[in-house]
Amino acid sequence: MEQNKKQDPSDDNIPDPDDIRERFPIEDDSDTLEPFDDQSEHREINADDPKDMAFWATQFQISHEELHAAMALTGNSVRAIKKYLSI
Repeated sequence: MEQNKKQDPSDDNIPDPDDIRERFPIEDDSDTLEPFDDQSEHREINADDPKDMAFWATQFQISHEELHAAMALTGNSVRAIKKYLSI
C-alpha cells in the first residue's frame, strides 16, 4: 500500500541552502581585519592615586569600593580586573 504523505504547503517556499550560498556568496574579509590590541589592558591601576582609581571606577562603571574589592581579589592588573568583572 502506498502511504499518503501529507505535504506542508509551506515546504514549497523553502529555498535550497546550497542555491542561496551559490547566489549570494559571503566574502572573506579576514585579511583586511586588524587585530584589536587594547593597550590599556596591559596597564596596572595605581591604588595610591585617587585620579587613577576614579578613572578606572568610571571606566568599569563601578564604585570606588567595588574597584578596591576587585583589586584585593585579583591584583591591580586592568586585564585581571576586567576578567573578574566579566567586561
